[in-house]
Amino acid sequence: MIDIYWGDTANYLDTMHQSGKPVIGLDRDGVINKDKGSIKDPSDLEPIEGSLEAITKLKKMGYTVVILSNQSGISKGIMTPDDVDSVNQRLFRMLGEAGCNFIDGLYYSTSSNKKDYYAKPNVGMFERCEKENPNIRFKNGYFVGDKLTDLKAAINVGARPILVRSGHGRETEKLLDRHTYKKIKQKTTVYETLADFVFKIT
Repeated sequence: MIDIYWGDTANYLDTMHQSGKPVIGLDRDGVINKDKGSIKDPSDLEPIEGSLEAITKLKKMGYTVVILSNQSGISKGIMTPDDVDSVNQRLFRMLGEAGCNFIDGLYYSTSSNKKDYYAKPNVGMFERCEKENPNIRFKNGYFVGDKLTDLKAAINVGARPILVRSGHGRETEKLLDRHTYKKIKQKTTVYETLADFVFKIT
């Protein structure tokens, strides 16, 4: 797992201490970029329409933004941490080109195993982020995802679960109609895309 920041340090610290706005956690695949399975080639990273601009808007309005993503292809031997880092670096370059000078962190797990404390829906990534960044607290913030594991992770950490219909979102929305997930559905707000969510809260 890694934590990445880039940009002007003074501006970063000012944002962290003065924002006063809820933390917004984001899944990566299916929320920011199109989910093509385990992406190991940076050239395969394809942003979902409006997602980069949405993140840029959040940062310019003073929100704390952290990406937290399961990258289970590592544990399956499909890709390496270096592959994931290369893809993330391309994402950062794209964000920079969209006008976003920095985000507040990026963490990823190397599996999606339920026993992996750092894999969603477990809260290890969130807790590590809070430990390493004392001004970040996910409780009463938002977490945006497209899978049931994202919604469960949001609830487990005390954040408000946001489901987007991009990626696997439409499939997840259908799952929420099952009685088993009734309580999750009651807590979840659904938007078409990340851009739609950001438009609503800003």
